[in-house]
Amino acid sequence: MTGIGIAQKNYSNKVMIIGIDIGGTNIKGILLDGTKIRTKVQYSTKSKTNKKLLLDQIFKIIKILIKKGKKIDGIGIGVAGPIDFKNQKILDPPNVTALRNLELGKLIEKKFKIKTIIENDGHLMTLAETILGAGKNKNNVVGIALGTGVGGGLVMNKKIIHGKNGTAGEIGHMTIDQHGRKCNCGSKGCIEAYLSEAGIRKTSYEFFNKRIKSFDLHQMAKKSDSRAIEAWNEVGKHLGLGLANVVDVFNPEIIVVGGGIARGAGELLINPAKKEMRKNILSESAKKTPVVLAKLKEYAGAIGASLLFN
Repeated sequence: MTGIGIAQKNYSNKVMIIGIDIGGTNIKGILLDGTKIRTKVQYSTKSKTNKKLLLDQIFKIIKILIKKGKKIDGIGIGVAGPIDFKNQKILDPPNVTALRNLELGKLIEKKFKIKTIIENDGHLMTLAETILGAGKNKNNVVGIALGTGVGGGLVMNKKIIHGKNGTAGEIGHMTIDQHGRKCNCGSKGCIEAYLSEAGIRKTSYEFFNKRIKSFDLHQMAKKSDSRAIEAWNEVGKHLGLGLANVVDVFNPEIIVVGGGIARGAGELLINPAKKEMRKNILSESAKKTPVVLAKLKEYAGAIGASLLFN
């Protein structure tokens, strides 16, 4: 796909930037040429645990994108989990464990002789939506991404807020019920325990006595299945509780909800979330905080990675 205009003139100072989003299911890449996406590529992730296979695939995608361009000014890489920004190291990725404790940024720079930046994928989704998507023209944006896990990010004045140790924006591990479900992180009652794909399947079990994929649950609700609609209302309430905490702590101009689950469920998820959020926010004026669906869809992370150099 070529020639898609996406950026404003103040984001055209670089010639060409590669953006890569490494996920447990797919690896996505784009080539950003000034203000346009020149190329998009997507491949199924060959291995989440075999370092050689995964690195070979990442290098192959970068080579493909380099061949599509002229002079590449930078490579941005997004991956889930905490990042050691000083050493460009991926610390503990939940979805691609082969990259654990790997200084991937330095490795790519050495191989391709191109400046490389590693960043958390939730941060990148938020950055992309702030600059080019649903949060465009807003200075204070919170993003939350719902998928295999739950990620998030904070952007102020078009800059990612990392916090002291780079872990700011981990909305997925905000506790909404200290006696609730056990999360993969070991804590109880995290948002991720209710809003991830596995969490939604657990909620569906409570209504149907069997675990149903979020996609199938959405299709059932579209066909007016009352229990499926009720299940989504329950999922939305849990999201709303988390968003209320986000608003009380950060008071953003807008909250952007993205990721595959949000794209599929749409208003079935967002409407009950907004209702529950507004019931639990302290400030009357803050109850008006907009909650919107992300616009950039599955390439948001790769687009955000390409914007790290602007």
